Amino acid sequence: MALVKRRDIDYVVITLLIASSIYVFITGLIADAMGLHRFGFHSQVGYLWVTLAAIHLIQTWARVKAFFRSRFREQPKPLSAAQESALSAPAQQLSQGQPASLQQLATPSSGRRNLLLFILAIATGIGFERFVIPQETASLAEAGQDVGLLYHTWSQPGYGDAIATILNWGQAPSPYKTYPASQQIALPNVSLSDRSSFTTSDLATTIATRRSQRRYSTQNALSLTQLSQLLYLAQGITWNEREFRTVPSSGALYPLEIYPIVHQVDGLEPGLYHHAIQQHQLELIKPGDLRRPLVRAGLNQDFLGEAQVCFVVSGIFQRTRWKYHERTYRYVLMEAGHLGQNLYLAATALGLGVCCIGAFLDDALNELLGIDGKEEAALYLITVGDVAEGI
Repeated sequence: MALVKRRDIDYVVITLLIASSIYVFITGLIADAMGLHRFGFHSQVGYLWVTLAAIHLIQTWARVKAFFRSRFREQPKPLSAAQESALSAPAQQLSQGQPASLQQLATPSSGRRNLLLFILAIATGIGFERFVIPQETASLAEAGQDVGLLYHTWSQPGYGDAIATILNWGQAPSPYKTYPASQQIALPNVSLSDRSSFTTSDLATTIATRRSQRRYSTQNALSLTQLSQLLYLAQGITWNEREFRTVPSSGALYPLEIYPIVHQVDGLEPGLYHHAIQQHQLELIKPGDLRRPLVRAGLNQDFLGEAQVCFVVSGIFQRTRWKYHERTYRYVLMEAGHLGQNLYLAATALGLGVCCIGAFLDDALNELLGIDGKEEAALYLITVGDVAEGI
């Protein structure tokens, strides 16, 4: 078996450099298109890229050193007789009709051409988004291939009314979802008159100081009281007679459910829970540390596993569909935004960090929750936790 040559190792390193560069480029486009804050594998691949670049530099150090010596020395050293003979060999070979090697025919101008090609490639990449993508997007809309635009048009008043009498939109389901076979955990009662746990004293201050926080401290756990306050202010029942909640809802149908994925909460074991709104209690669905599957489902955004709790908001569409027909998805998504803002303001008032995430793998997250993704589907991720120092 032949020994591995140094040049073979260099080719392997160059291949890995190219592959890692392509990976970072493609995932960077995905992250930019989906508005991701940080793609989980970027830092690891970055370390790999730097390591490979260092190995490549070590392997080619003699050539690099020779290049800089030839470029920056003041006066060139006189050529030896052997070097003069080697330089004149290509011309002699051509005059005699013999082919010269590529290395012999290489000229300094080829390096300049490669540099120009490299600059041109960068310029093309920068201009791609500006000149190509808008035209492609416009063509999709003109060709009627934008499904979102088709739905937006179809769900306008008048279009669905014409077929409302033909289609069967189903019956109204129960407004509450429960897991009766699960362990039930009572939550502390929320007293709105007790202001001691709130860091802001008025709504205007809370709105003005609200920020998306993606860096959390893992040193402290949330209290069960804080979790109870967050859930109640998100969409708790505020009027028992009519069962109105803190979140506005079309027709007071309330299609949303909240599944807290607990990482660090005093008095609760880590795991997946469901908020039983009617009793204001938690139902344990799946115990255990779910950081890894949650982060994977969230496109490897690491802070999903660093926050003390991650609220997954889902929608049960039939609760709205039976009454509002083709407008259902508009209304349900609007309400998810209302609930997200409630959690933003509640967490800010409690002095906690919060961030909403809309980029995730639907199938993986639905599977984690144990829902089908059709009758009920995950819509939103909202992290809440203790803010890291210096943020």
